[in-house]
Amino acid sequence: MDYRGLAASAKTVRALSMDAIEKAKSGHPGLPLGCAEVGSYLFGEVLKHYPEDSHWINRDRFVLSAGHGSMLLYSLLYLSGYNVTLDDLKNFRQLKSKTPGHPEYGWTDGVETSTGPLGQGFANAVGMAIAAKRHAQRFNKEGYKLLDSRIYVICGDGDLMEGVSYEAGSLAGHLRLNNLIAIYDSNKTTIDGGTDIAFTENVAKRFKAQGWTVIRINGHDMENINRGFDLAEYTRIAENKPVLIVSETIIGKGAPTKQGTSSCHGAPLGPDEVAGCKDILDIHEDFYVDPVAAEYFETKKRQWKQGYEAWQKIFAEWSDKFPALRKELDDTFALKVPANTFDKMPEFKDGDMIATRNASHKIMNAITNELNFFVSGSADLACSTMTYIRDSKPVCAEDYGRYNIEYGIREHAMGSIANGIFLFGGVLPVVGTFLSFVNYMKPAIRMAAIMRIPTIYLFSHDSVYVGEDGPTHQPVEHVSSLRLVPNVNVMRPADANETKVAWQIALQHTTHPNIIITTRQKVPVLGGCDMSNAFKGGYIIKKESKPNIDIIIIATGSEVSLALDSAKKLESEGKSVRVVSMFSTYLYDQQSDEYKESVLPKNIRTRIAVEAGIPDYWYKYVGLDGKVLGVNKFGISAKPEDLAEYYGLTTDNLCKVCREMIK
Repeated sequence: MDYRGLAASAKTVRALSMDAIEKAKSGHPGLPLGCAEVGSYLFGEVLKHYPEDSHWINRDRFVLSAGHGSMLLYSLLYLSGYNVTLDDLKNFRQLKSKTPGHPEYGWTDGVETSTGPLGQGFANAVGMAIAAKRHAQRFNKEGYKLLDSRIYVICGDGDLMEGVSYEAGSLAGHLRLNNLIAIYDSNKTTIDGGTDIAFTENVAKRFKAQGWTVIRINGHDMENINRGFDLAEYTRIAENKPVLIVSETIIGKGAPTKQGTSSCHGAPLGPDEVAGCKDILDIHEDFYVDPVAAEYFETKKRQWKQGYEAWQKIFAEWSDKFPALRKELDDTFALKVPANTFDKMPEFKDGDMIATRNASHKIMNAITNELNFFVSGSADLACSTMTYIRDSKPVCAEDYGRYNIEYGIREHAMGSIANGIFLFGGVLPVVGTFLSFVNYMKPAIRMAAIMRIPTIYLFSHDSVYVGEDGPTHQPVEHVSSLRLVPNVNVMRPADANETKVAWQIALQHTTHPNIIITTRQKVPVLGGCDMSNAFKGGYIIKKESKPNIDIIIIATGSEVSLALDSAKKLESEGKSVRVVSMFSTYLYDQQSDEYKESVLPKNIRTRIAVEAGIPDYWYKYVGLDGKVLGVNKFGISAKPEDLAEYYGLTTDNLCKVCREMIK
């Protein structure tokens, strides 16, 4: 094999990366310089892609989990012909440029996921591999290998130190995801120095123990890289396992005095070091592109086009032969929700007592029974969070087409893998756990919010009413903390009927994550309540009895029935009480000023909010003149009814506080 084009590409990657970082006066040159050969080989010789159609469903996916090395990716996207220009590279890390400091999904052409928080990209890749396996099993037919995407991820020492990589790697091995190839950039260097200050485990043995095949390569020797990737392609099929390629590299390779040291990890090399590196590379201009590299990739573009067009012919034949399957594929990748889907929701009888987790389970199974793009999973809590659907059988190495995923007790990986499942395309994931465990996976929720992807989260056991399990399992601060994350729609429905609204919103609002928070304890189905404005997040669930309002009670979740009972008692005493159900502050805050004024008039300052959680969040709605009845400390082990008395979450106490405020 003639490696001149690849060598020229590696040279160009180094030149572009150090110049872009130097011009920006910030960035991470270590990884782009250290992975220049591996990255060039991957983009030039390995990836099945077609940059002119960067959303081609049968493309291989590439994830740069070590997202700080973004200039490696941007340089290769530019060379490969994606919609990234040389001017974009010169604008690295500048305001609203196409080349931000870390790769951002939906912002830069060719970027498959946002990365930066280490380990999450690795887990995203696991999710993509699951989705790819699922689609291949469903849509491939004899003689038509329509979908066979492979998932490649570059991860570094930092990625593999993070716990999420252990969790995700374990599940990948268990599911025998042989379409997943991870390239471990083993440069033995972190920000604070050598990895041996904290990381001396045998990574190869770790991955072998998790069910992976492990291959070692010299990450700077093209012939060795070639052999390693060829072996990876062979063994992933022969051994039916995911593959880890341990690529031994030198961080900052080519920097005369800084290569191999932590000083080139996260700061520009500096003018003198850049000049020295250019002398070694025989480069005499800024933002140099080797003509041999440009010619090499022009040849590759023609080859990629031929492969793409050949696939399109197969796709057309397959579509003609299997028209029903073609329609299913189109609907799946469009995440199409049929118009009559929500006509199939179960009915709930007024006054019946049902936990909203149980209501959610009935609703979810009713509306998703015919949605083949829907998969649900939990962190070993499906029977408690009520997340299982259809026949409840989990995805396994023998059958990737099932509708439930057992993630194991791995909340962080679960959230990150779910993000990857969605990002692959054609699958809408639901994941669930107890609300008190949400902090284990909050980093993944944050990334979903940044990427504006509609992962659905079901968090049950929503308050101190969990009871005897005590403070470790009684969430008090969690709902408020989730509401503070931008772009996240947090819904805490009051009863089964609001839960129906929440599910409809979750399937229709596809530009942000949707969280449905449910109760373990039974709550009444609220009869006779006007929920016509429930889709607006906050609405009047009970109107005042007189033109003049004495007090407005704002409540969510299980506390709405408490508010309604209290309002009824106060009304019997001649008070005029409005009750507002604020089951989604995210949606309510997006409404017009006129609508918000109609719900919470500015002139009515006698307001109280009721929620079995931290009170502080609610002062934006009740004002400094208002009050909040909540839980301002960690819980305690007791029966739920005793906890209601202990925290004052009772009709008698709420009425007492309201009377004092009305005076």
